[in-house]
Amino acid sequence: MWVAGRRPRHCKCHLDGENRPVLWRRLQGGRARWLLRVAVSIGIVTYILVDVDTEDLVRTLASVRPVPLAGALALFLTGQVLSAYKWSLLGRSVGYARPVGEYTRFYFIGMFFNLFGPSTIGGDVVRALYLAEGHRPGIAINSVVFDRVSGLVLLMALGAAALIAFPQYGLPWPLTASLVAGGLVLVLGWWMCPRLVGLLPAGNRFRRQVETELGPFWRDRVLLVRVAVASLAFHLTQVGVQYVLARAAGVALPFSYCLIYHPVISVMTALPLSVAGLGVREGGYLYFLTRIDVDDSIAVTLGLLWFALTVLAGLVGGALFVASGAALPRVHPRPAVPADVSAARSAASVPGSGH
Repeated sequence: MWVAGRRPRHCKCHLDGENRPVLWRRLQGGRARWLLRVAVSIGIVTYILVDVDTEDLVRTLASVRPVPLAGALALFLTGQVLSAYKWSLLGRSVGYARPVGEYTRFYFIGMFFNLFGPSTIGGDVVRALYLAEGHRPGIAINSVVFDRVSGLVLLMALGAAALIAFPQYGLPWPLTASLVAGGLVLVLGWWMCPRLVGLLPAGNRFRRQVETELGPFWRDRVLLVRVAVASLAFHLTQVGVQYVLARAAGVALPFSYCLIYHPVISVMTALPLSVAGLGVREGGYLYFLTRIDVDDSIAVTLGLLWFALTVLAGLVGGALFVASGAALPRVHPRPAVPADVSAARSAASVPGSGH
């Protein structure tokens, strides 16, 4: 009801200047981005199917050796457990004193939800909410953010170091220079971030997040070293997966080259440019492996095998989700039971207390 002398409230569901609901515009924008990712995936996959002989690809997929493939899956899952352990270091440092097994379960359930999104953001939010159970969800999300960003920094640093250490592969110098420079900038920026944000205005949101919300992680130097060691161990296991997958597909790749291309493809796949990395991942394998005279059908097969491992790991998370009751994480804490109700329940549970 409108009251004279009082300004009408603005309702978010009202029409905006273009005579469209704000929510509808957001949905339209999200749909447009989704369609763009679908178009990117379809475009790259179409190019690959035209460029690569389909019969050779089918033969290569059919000839994949199961024993090395099973070994690659075991190593992949071991790496995910290492990554969950790294996250537990961060979570426990800010008060979430859960067993590592709980962190691992939440981590795998997050991987399950990653199967339904264009990137890892959805699964990261899910595992953070599971960790928080409605209590301080912002801090739990910060632990996941720090986990992800620190992992990205170590991954790019590993790739840059491999490019410097093994120049014999003759990658184009613009690619080499940009990757090495990007790795150095990320490492230095990460290390100097708490100091660099001091140059921003005092009320800046990013500065406040780094100084107050993420600050406890940066101030604990021992924690940073432990997280860096765990992250490096995780990334090396994933490089080892590439090495074993190549043998499953019938080709022997140098471990040093796996150190170079795996970080680049991992970053490319994580970007929200396609649907679950489809097309971008296979295109990356096609580019890097054909440069060292690996058959294009084997290159694409390796991309598909890597995708299959992520799906299988996600399905493990799905099984854990179902075994845990298939209950979605809580955003708010459970309401406290009033004292009189709690006492009545306790009395009712005592034999002979009823009338």
